[in-house]
Amino acid sequence: MRRGVGQCYHAPNHDGQKLTSQRNKHDTEGRILFVSDAHFGDEGEASERDRVDRFLRFLRFARRRARTLYIVGDLFDFWFEYRQVLPKTHVPILAEVAALARDGMDVWYIAGNHDYWIGDFFRRTVGIRVSHEPVTLEMEGRRIYVTHGDEMTAGHDSGYRFLRRMVRSRLAIGLFHWIHPDLGIPLARWASHVSRGYSTQKKFVLNRTLDAAIRSRFREGYDAVVMGHIHYADHLRYGKEECIMLGDWIDAFTYAEFEGGRFRLGRFEAEEE
Repeated sequence: MRRGVGQCYHAPNHDGQKLTSQRNKHDTEGRILFVSDAHFGDEGEASERDRVDRFLRFLRFARRRARTLYIVGDLFDFWFEYRQVLPKTHVPILAEVAALARDGMDVWYIAGNHDYWIGDFFRRTVGIRVSHEPVTLEMEGRRIYVTHGDEMTAGHDSGYRFLRRMVRSRLAIGLFHWIHPDLGIPLARWASHVSRGYSTQKKFVLNRTLDAAIRSRFREGYDAVVMGHIHYADHLRYGKEECIMLGDWIDAFTYAEFEGGRFRLGRFEAEEE
C-alpha cells in the first residue's frame, strides 16, 4: 500500500474467512502488543537506520511491558529463505526478536503479503511461532480476529488472488532459488514497489470492500478485528464491535495494546524505550 497513508494516526476513543482450525486458535492472558508493516529492507541500510533503531527500542519496550507480541506481517519488505544467505539489514532485528523469545515472551508472526516465502527459519532459528493464516484469540470474554489484512482487501479481485497463488507455488520458490541474492533481492524490491502502486490505485474500491469484510467477521461471531496491510492507523467502532488498524513503521510508528478486555492504539515516539 502507499507509504503516505501511514502518516495518518487517529487516537483511540476510550469511551469471508472463517477459522475452524484449532491450530490457529489459542487462549492468551496478560498484556498483548500488536505491530505490523515495518517493511525493513525497502530502503538502503543507511537511510533506514533510524527506523531500525526505533523498532529495536520498541522491542525492548515490549519486553518490559507485555507477555505476548504479535507481529502482524510484513516486518520486512521482502523475505525469502535462502539456504545460506541472510540479508545483513535483517540481522539486528531478528536477533532482538530471538532474544525476546529466549526470555520467555510469546512471540507470534502472522504472515503478510510480503511474507509468502517464509519457511521454518522463524520457528527453528528465531524461536517464534508462525501462522500463515489469520488467528483467533479468545480471552477476557472477547473473540478477536487477527489478520495481516490482504485477504480482507482483495474482495473479488481475481487478478490479485491468482498472483498470490502463483508466487506462493513450489515452482516459483524453486525458480527463485536459482537467482543470486544480489540480483534476486533488488528484483523482489522492485516487484514490491509495483505491487504497492497497484494497490494505491485501487484504494477507493478497497475501502468499500474492507468495510464489508470487517462486518462479515462480526457476523461470524468476532467482536474485534486487528489488522495491518493498509498502512493506516485507526480505531473504528461498529457499535459493540471494533476494528483496530495497526498503521505502519514507515511513517506512523504505531502499535496496539490489549489489556483488561480493551484495546488502545498508540504511537511509539522516537525517544521512548
